Amino acid sequence: MVEILILYILSKYDATIYKIRKLIQEKFFMFSKPSLGTINPALKKLEGLSCVEFESKMTDGGMLSKIYKITPFGLKYLKSTVCSYEFKNKSHLLNIVSVLICVSDVLEDDEKKELYKNCTNNLLLLKKEMEDALSNPYNMYEPMQKSVIKTELLKAEALLEAVQ
Repeated sequence: MVEILILYILSKYDATIYKIRKLIQEKFFMFSKPSLGTINPALKKLEGLSCVEFESKMTDGGMLSKIYKITPFGLKYLKSTVCSYEFKNKSHLLNIVSVLICVSDVLEDDEKKELYKNCTNNLLLLKKEMEDALSNPYNMYEPMQKSVIKTELLKAEALLEAVQ
């Protein structure tokens, strides 16, 4: 997910690793707060894939700084990754769908439809599982546990409404 966030930020701005981190924290604070120790290897991987490139510049303070920018291939990679995102972990699904919706402004209309269809299918499956869990008499949830599941169910329904 951090690679998507980096590429999204770089699709909007050329930035140093510090600026990338700051912009991710500002724009996606409720979903992700990656450290420089997470961003740096992701940038190196993206550089190896030819998704990003950098230019070294001297700052006013006399320090050498790398300014990263997305490549044309990187933009294609971002769009492809967002459109065909594989949801592997249900416990992160609501968070990931939220991020994907937030970055969908880089997509063309047909790509957005593909993304929203993928999100809708996965949200419907999760919603059904939560409803089944709540209605199963053998699941002896405590009141607080039921409340949490119901809250997550409401989030899923709100995201479904957003992508439909």
